[in-house]
Amino acid sequence: MKKLASFIFIFSLATLPVSAQQYTNARPAEEEWAKKPVFHPVPPQFANEPAYVVSDNISVDCRVEANTLNAYYNRHRIVKVLDDLGIEIFKTVDIPVYSGTRVPLVRARVILPDGKTKEIAKDMILVTKNPNGYWTIIVALEGLAKNSEIEYLIKAISPASYFGSMTFQEVIPVMESHFSMSYPKNYYFEEKGYNGYPTAKDTLVNNRRHISISVYDIPKLRPEPNSFYDLYTMRAEYRLDHYYEENATNKRIEYTWDGLGRKFYDNFYKTTEKEKAAVNKYLSELGVRPNGNEFENLKKIENGIKTTISQYAYVEYDDSKEVLATKYMRSISVYDVAADETKNPLDSIISKRAATASGIVKLFVACFTQAGVSFEFGRVGDRHEHVFDSKFVNWNNLDEPLFYFPDLKNFLDPVRELYRYPIVPDFVLNNKGVFCAIQPNGFVTGPLANIRKITPLSEAETQSNVAAAVSFTKDMDAAVDVSYSYTGYESADMREQLAIMTKEKQKDLVKKIVSFARKQEDIVKYTISNETPDNFYKNKPLEITATVNTSALTEDAGKNYLFKVGEILGHQQELYNDAERKLPVDLDFPHAMSRTITLNLPVGCKVLNLDALRMHAEYVNSDLKPVVSFKSDYTLTTDKKNGDKLVITVSEFYTQLHFSPEYYDRYRKVVDMAADFSHVALLISKKDTPKQGHRIVKK
Repeated sequence: MKKLASFIFIFSLATLPVSAQQYTNARPAEEEWAKKPVFHPVPPQFANEPAYVVSDNISVDCRVEANTLNAYYNRHRIVKVLDDLGIEIFKTVDIPVYSGTRVPLVRARVILPDGKTKEIAKDMILVTKNPNGYWTIIVALEGLAKNSEIEYLIKAISPASYFGSMTFQEVIPVMESHFSMSYPKNYYFEEKGYNGYPTAKDTLVNNRRHISISVYDIPKLRPEPNSFYDLYTMRAEYRLDHYYEENATNKRIEYTWDGLGRKFYDNFYKTTEKEKAAVNKYLSELGVRPNGNEFENLKKIENGIKTTISQYAYVEYDDSKEVLATKYMRSISVYDVAADETKNPLDSIISKRAATASGIVKLFVACFTQAGVSFEFGRVGDRHEHVFDSKFVNWNNLDEPLFYFPDLKNFLDPVRELYRYPIVPDFVLNNKGVFCAIQPNGFVTGPLANIRKITPLSEAETQSNVAAAVSFTKDMDAAVDVSYSYTGYESADMREQLAIMTKEKQKDLVKKIVSFARKQEDIVKYTISNETPDNFYKNKPLEITATVNTSALTEDAGKNYLFKVGEILGHQQELYNDAERKLPVDLDFPHAMSRTITLNLPVGCKVLNLDALRMHAEYVNSDLKPVVSFKSDYTLTTDKKNGDKLVITVSEFYTQLHFSPEYYDRYRKVVDMAADFSHVALLISKKDTPKQGHRIVKK
């Protein structure tokens, strides 16, 4: 919800009927606000909302200045806040400042219900850095009250982007939204709407081209569990299809996927003789044998670069005062790492043992080339925000660099220092990317770019498993030896965390995982093994073992005991809410879970409700193949001398990552059955009594 207070304009994907909105194809955004604002009445349908957008006007005016296409960006926005939550959301406004951008004007004011207007003073507008290290302008809005209005006006100037994306739908309703874009007649932009946002053609007026779209009554869209919210909001994307150079040749410049493949080659594949010599020496240092075993060379190169070359995110320039400058474009900013690229050829990177992300990529390319490893370099987008659209060429949606190895049939992320082949970020899985099809020697046999799907590892390769052995004291307190095992994508985030954690933080992580231990001191001891990144190569499981003594799992139930066996598996997601599902289900990666709990019962003790341990639910696809499944069962070995042994087995897997809303209930049934099991308690008696059903399910 906090995201509402930001001026970030991104772009995303959801299927809303166009009939739900009205739109026109012409309306300019206001340049300035009215001296005396109009106070807007609250429509009855918005009375119970925390806030709603009265109007949101965005204009982008592209102009050629000093042989550069600059973009003049204006945004004028009015928001009505109706209750305390709305006030909390909009008490500050964050305005991110991107590469080469200056912001000559930021104004904000609050209009109170009694008609009084308070403009925000300049000393309440601060330039600072956000947690990611980027400049941001923060506007503190004082004096907000229920039913008041907030009005913002922003003007920014930056080098024009040839590709862009803007989101127009939020978690609160939007009464009206206007987007316009204008540019010189020799530029040919295209706009495409997603999730109900209109697609519009430009018009030529007074030797300039214009795109203008107005949309009314955009409904709110709320986040839902297991969904990629940004992907399904209404958005517009724009792209420069081509332009003509205004000279004697009138040359046509096009932007295509092949053009991006050529750009990858020109930026990363070309090396000088001096650089090649430095790379050969570096490969020798890493123990790489040219044209040796491809997988072994890949490992040595990746592990070598990621452990011997430091990666820095950006060059630090103290230009905070220039963010709100009013006269000149900045020539360099904290984001302009490319400005240092010419100062860092490969021989310099190797000698200094440091590089930007782009320098790291170029070093990987040179090492793979000179070691004889077959590869393609490319980029892929975040599927939380964009699904690759092959028919609409938008280079900006491809942020994550990847290498693909045609012989090994898998991918490598060069810039994530704690990942190793074949683990890549889960947000790129199942999306498509663009890869350079030009051979490292410049040889071309067909297209310059290959479109490849980032196929995830199977559920068998990504598991989170639990094995627990439980014995009891004479007071029926539980002594549990438990082991947790993580492979594939399940281990990636945890290995990243462990790499930077102190011992005290490790204890906190173990306590979070061993959630049935109510107190830190319940965990008698623990071990962590196989946590280093090199274990990714053979998919060796990250393992955490613990010995736990706890009284929290057992409750006195008169002549019997209740043992909360389901809690040993930890927290399970619950989807018991019966509200109508609006968004599809999207999962991060295929995964499977295998859990075994062995109960060593005291002599004479019996479990009276064994049937509570048998559950089964699955989602079968059109080929009658289970793609989501949960199943629990047990075996019981009776032993009057040493006590019975109860072995409980639980298996769960998810092989399909996307489910349309109409199939949500079938998916939810499996998830909720797993949640049901986490609430199961066994009724344990010390004497023979009639068998009775007793399942505790919390909903």
